[in-house]
Formats: sequence, structure tokens, C-alpha cells
Amino acid sequence: MKPLWLNGYEVFLFDLDDTLFDHSEAYERGVINTIANFPLISNLDSAEFLRIFTSHNHNLWPKFASNEISFERFSSMRFENTLRDFNINIDGTPELLQQMVKTFQISYIQQIQPQTRIYRFLSNVSKYVKVGIVTNGTVFNAYEKVKRLGLDDIFPDTAIIVSERIGFAKPQIEIFEHALELFRVEACKALFIGDNYFTDISGADSIGMDTIWINKHDYECPGSVYPSYTVKHLLAMEELIYRKEWLR
Repeated sequence: MKPLWLNGYEVFLFDLDDTLFDHSEAYERGVINTIANFPLISNLDSAEFLRIFTSHNHNLWPKFASNEISFERFSSMRFENTLRDFNINIDGTPELLQQMVKTFQISYIQQIQPQTRIYRFLSNVSKYVKVGIVTNGTVFNAYEKVKRLGLDDIFPDTAIIVSERIGFAKPQIEIFEHALELFRVEACKALFIGDNYFTDISGADSIGMDTIWINKHDYECPGSVYPSYTVKHLLAMEELIYRKEWLR
């Protein structure tokens, strides 16, 4: 694979979930911990609950991303719909639903912990290029995740671009345009790093950015757009980077 020359770029833009931390594991643990905390659902098959909850999460996300529903409504509906699939009706106890939502959100966030090697890698990168985050989601969650990861000195709030605040979500070109304007850089001088082929890789490519696909599971490329680089983990970027002053 061709080396990645740091002096070829002015900014590295990172996705957040499943790029800078293992969102999938935190999400799964959050759901399982929530199930265990409520007698009404504690006897349900956790794997099946997780599968159905994730399906509803996936189906509802576009409505949140397009501002059709609020994040609060999105958070409630994925639980409501999942419980309904298990023939559990809690229409008369809205406070119980909100307790479940809050328990999941707290448990999910608690799973996010600093990772020394990732911090060191990003700190080194930020000595040579500007760095930012472009993520779909809410402003509060994005900032909180970055703080939980201990990366807020590398990514201050002003360097974190969130779909909720911008009004556009990846892969819409407008959110990438906003990032380029914020960092005052041309697309050809920006590198986007993310795990989602469609939102991150195709989205960034559509505006002319080079891309690194974090392809943990070695999936076949599902579309006609090919990433500039493919790695299995963020830290594998260390092996790509070529610069005499690069600190390991």
C-alpha cells in the first residue's frame, strides 16, 4: 500500500463512532445493562432484544438525521417499538419508558474510556496537521464522548462538527463543505477517516477528499467509490504515515 505523506494534507477529519472508539461494543453493553435493570424485561432474550432494538434504531435514524423527529423522540421510539415487538405495552407508564431511555444513555456513555495509544497517536498527528471530527448525532453526546475519551485537548468543541448543529448529516455534501470552510482548506488537502463506507467514504469522496476506510471486518467494497486507503483499525494508520520527523 502506498505511504501516506503527512505534508500532502493540511487537515485530518475523523468520524467519531467506531472510528475513535468502539461504539458498537459500548452500544451493546448499554442495551444489555438496561435489560438487566428492569424486571419487566430482564427475562427477555438479550440477544434478540438487542437485534430488534438495533433494527428499530437503524430504521428511525434517518428521521432524526433529517430533523423529522427530535433526538428525545428518537430515543423513546426505539424502545417503544422494541417493547411492542415483545408484546409489552407501557403506554400507561411513560415514566418507565423515560427511565429505560436514561438508563441506556448513562450506561452507554459509561462504557467509553480513554485509550492511551489512540491518544498518543492523535496527539502526534496534531503536531503536523490540523485535526477535526465530523459526526452524525447530537451536540451534547459528541462533546461528552470526546471528553470521556480524554481527547478534548486535541479536539476542542470548535473542532467538532455535529450534524444536529449544522442541520445536515453525512453523507450530505453540505456537512463536508462546512468542515472545509471551518478549517479553511481545499478538499484536495483534506483526508477523511471513518468506518462507514456510505456516510464517511462515499460522502467525503463526493466532495473530492481522500479517504481512509476503517474496515474492521474486511468487507468487500460495496460501491463504485474506492477509498484511498483501507485499514482494520485507526492505529494501523501509523504504518501508512511517512514523515522523517514522525514520532512513534
